[in-house]
Amino acid sequence: MPFDISTVNWSYVALMGVFAFIAALLGSVISLRSRIVGSIIAGVLFAVIFVAWNYYPHPMIPLPVVSGFSTPNG
Repeated sequence: MPFDISTVNWSYVALMGVFAFIAALLGSVISLRSRIVGSIIAGVLFAVIFVAWNYYPHPMIPLPVVSGFSTPNG
């Protein structure tokens, strides 16, 4: 099954990348350079940001919604 790169929502990918960067940066600062604690904090922060962004209603910001899946005829 070929991967069609034109169907990727690149603005959403970039936004999630920014969220991951911010979570990693905050996790590093909060943990005082402890790698294990920093990675745990970054994971939790990213999960919180992701859930807040995708499930909290934003009336002025359109969120990406998957309306349906298509499968190749075969």
